[in-house]
Order: sequence, then C-alpha cells, then structure tokens
Amino acid sequence: MNTQATQLAHGGVRQPTGRTRCVILDQLMRFRFMAALLTLLSSAAFAAPFVYVGNSSTNEFSVTDMANFKTRVLFPLGGTTRIVANEASEKVFINTSTGITILDANNDKVLGKIAIPTPVTDLVADATGNRLYAISGAVVRVIDVVKLKIIAILTLPAATLALVADEDGVNAYALTPGKVNVIRARNGAPWTTIPVNQSATTLAIDQHGEKLYVASSGPTSANGNLGTAAVTVINTGNFKAEKIIPTAGLAADVHPNALQLSPKGDKVYVFGGGSTTTSVKYLVLDTVSGVARAVVVPITKSPQFNLTVYSGPTLLSPDGKKLYVGGGSSPNSSQIAEIDTATATNTRVLNMPSNGSEYHYLTGLSSSYTNRRLVLIGFIFEHRIHSAGEPHSVGFVDVDSGTTLANVTFQQSATSSRLYGDVLDPVDQREHSTTTVVEGAGSVPLNDTLTLVARVRGVAPTGRVVFRFVDDTDLTNDQIVRVRVKMNGDSATLTLPGCNQPWDDAALKKIACTSRFLVSARYRGDDDNLRSTSQDVVGFRF
Repeated sequence: MNTQATQLAHGGVRQPTGRTRCVILDQLMRFRFMAALLTLLSSAAFAAPFVYVGNSSTNEFSVTDMANFKTRVLFPLGGTTRIVANEASEKVFINTSTGITILDANNDKVLGKIAIPTPVTDLVADATGNRLYAISGAVVRVIDVVKLKIIAILTLPAATLALVADEDGVNAYALTPGKVNVIRARNGAPWTTIPVNQSATTLAIDQHGEKLYVASSGPTSANGNLGTAAVTVINTGNFKAEKIIPTAGLAADVHPNALQLSPKGDKVYVFGGGSTTTSVKYLVLDTVSGVARAVVVPITKSPQFNLTVYSGPTLLSPDGKKLYVGGGSSPNSSQIAEIDTATATNTRVLNMPSNGSEYHYLTGLSSSYTNRRLVLIGFIFEHRIHSAGEPHSVGFVDVDSGTTLANVTFQQSATSSRLYGDVLDPVDQREHSTTTVVEGAGSVPLNDTLTLVARVRGVAPTGRVVFRFVDDTDLTNDQIVRVRVKMNGDSATLTLPGCNQPWDDAALKKIACTSRFLVSARYRGDDDNLRSTSQDVVGFRF
C-alpha cells in the first residue's frame, strides 16, 4: 500500500461525495504519478549495481562500483554483522555493535541511526523497504524506516530461528520452535500463531504472499525426536496448514534447513546436507501438485582433481534455469557447481578468484545483472596455514564466459573475521515490462458492474495478471484479496458484479463494495517479462 497516498486520502478530510470525489481522485492520481516518476528518475541516477561490504576486522564500511570494480571506504563502522540492501527504497541497512545505520544509496548519506541495546543477530527488510525487523534472540524490534523509529518491541516465546516479510508489506512471519508468529507490519503488533513441527528451522514465502513454506529438519543426533523431516505449506489467508509433505522417505540424509523458490513460484528447492565430494543432493517440491522428489546430481565437470563437499551457499539464477552451489575449500579456488534445473545435470564448475591462500571458503553467494550479463558475486573467507591477517575478498565471475571480472580484497587484522555484504541492483534489467490499470478506478455506483483492465507493456508478454484489492477505509484491517486473470493479448480484464448481485468471493465483495478501496495489478509471466507492478489506484463506491 502507498502509505503517503493513504495518508493523503484520509488526511482528516470528511468522506467525499459527488463531484468532490472526482477532484480528489484526480489529485491522488497526479500525486501517485509524480511519486512514481521521481522514483524512476532517482533510480536512473545509478550507473551500475553496487556491492556494500562491512569489514569487522578493520571497522570499515565500503562500496564497490560494479561499473569499474573500484572500491572506496564510506566511513568507519564497528562490529558489522549484517548488511541488507533494498532496491525499492534505495537504502542500505547495516547492523553494527551499537545499533542499525541506515544509508541512502543515492548519495551515500547516513539518514539515521537506530540504537539497539542488545546484539542483533539478523536483519530482515520487507520488499518496500518501509519496515525493518531486527532480531535479538527472542526479541524482535519492528522499525519504521520512513520515520526512523522503533514502533514495536516484541518478545516471542523463544529465540527467533527465521523471519520473512510478505511483498505487500502487510505481515511478517517469525519462526520460533514449534510456532510461526504472525506480526502485523503496520503497527508491529502480534496477530496470531501457527503451530508447526518442533524441528522447523527456516521459512520461505511465495511472491504473492499467499503461501508460507516451513522446512522441518526432523530428528538428528543434535535435536533428538522432534518430528519427521517435512515441508509444511501454510495458507496465509486463513493461517492454516494446507499440506504437510514428509521428506525423510525421499532422502534420509537430507534434513531440510534452507529453501529457495523459483521465480514463477512453481518449485521449491530444499537443501540440508546429503551432498558428498562428488555429488549434490537436494529436494524439489512442485507447488501445484504438492509432490516432492529427491535429486542427486553427480559433479562431472571440474578443473580440480579432488572436489570438496558442496555444502556452501546456494543460489538460484534469476530465470530459475540454473542452480549454483558453493563448495567448501580447495587449493587455489573457491568452487561453484552449476546445475541445470531442468535436466538435473552438472554443466560447469566455476572458480572464484583467490589471493593465493591455501584454503578458501565461500561464506556468501549473490548475483547481479551488469550490462545485460549475469555476474556471480562470492564473499570469500581466505586462510593461510602459517600466517594471520590474510586479506579476504569479494570475487566477480561472468556467468556467460565463466571468466573472472575482478577480485576485490579487504585487509584483515591479526584476528581475522568474515566479511558481511549485500548487492544493490538499482534497476532490475531482467524486467522489461510495466503494468498499468487503465480502467475501473474512480467513482463507481454501488450496484453497477466494475470493470478493471490491466495492460502489460513488454516483449509479447504471456501469463497472468494478479489484481490486488485492499480496503482503504479501515487502516486497522489488513485484509488483502487477490484475483488471478489470464492475459488476452497484452491485457487482462476483470469484471465484478454490482454490490446487489451474487458474488462467488465474499471477501472480495467486502472490499470492492466499500466506500473506498485500493486496487493494483501485478504481472506474472514468462521468462522475458518476469514481473511488473502497477501503482495503487483508488476506487470509490457510492
């Protein structure tokens, strides 16, 4: 929801009637257009993606410009343990020993600092960048990024194992042993809890925010008999488990502890041990059928004689066609196995650059589009057997050619610590489409039909459009209803009956027949036009 526009729409003004509605609607539309234009212009100021790195050993916070791979230190910053870059808000959130620093990526200006009295173990930002969740054991602090203030401090039943936020900025979900705790993003208040397996370790949420996936590792020597290994699918509309898919029978040595969703949301990749020096093992869950299968991929492509265990970070390519699995340590290289997800075969083994240390560990793996090419970015922990203070590095590898583009080193003190970093892609070069709601907004009589048309501008887009409805008359009601419509040419049309007619969806009627609601459209389609989103548009019923 566009918070500024919502505040403008309410603004202490009485409910508009008649001709006044059209004037306010025109003002709102002009406001939203200008906001979108300013956002576009500010994004255009970026020349290329940036990589932000916190070096705890030397207390420096740096940025590397991927246009030329030049690095500059922005400012001293002690005790960095987490960095989150948010494209939508163009902000970078840095956790330090004294709290959270918020950086404006447009001008490298510090917007503010949030003091946190206890160590923060993790930071999670929602897709909009308006809400930030700081985890300190069992305590979760909800931060309003726009106002630069903590709006809630929640004490959960136990230490938080994982937290995800939906793309709409409505809810966040915090996992504690045996429970998923639902947090209302608007005011940071706890809403409800969902019981899950006691061995649940991590979460993932689909791009529509409709399905929550919970991975349970099952009994191991470390956690005893805490339930079977499984993936639980939770419907976020009613907060109930739709499916519990056991995974122990598929691969007993894979204890789910990491999840990755495909770009289209049709598959969930499940990781958790099981790999060897010569193969990568994982599970694939089909989200439509709810069927999971085990996959074992022999590593056949390698420039090395002895492969190390592929138990490092994993990364799914933006189109979902390749899976990159980071290796452990091997002389003179940090290895990444490239796997074709359609054929489950090893197509290549890529080497991250090194500084000549005997051992190299990939502690993080990311990607970015630079000049229309996919670049893998690896955060490398380097270790020399007979020396201390070895420089760690960030490596850049061009995926198309497999060649090294750069290796940026960061000096370490005698007591070596890992680098923390994240990538800011200001413009997602994979998305060549835009979505516009061209009809249906405005003042509509209560008992007239409502027709909404979403037009997608892209390269022969195919797929569907998701219309998203929000009641804008009640700020305490975070109910959202989504309707999927197939594309017909370059557009999708949704026609709703008058409010005195029968409706198939009572929840949709409740929103679309209110005096004021918001509607936006999201395109979800083919590989060339992965997704796009329209602005919120105001509709009135009278």
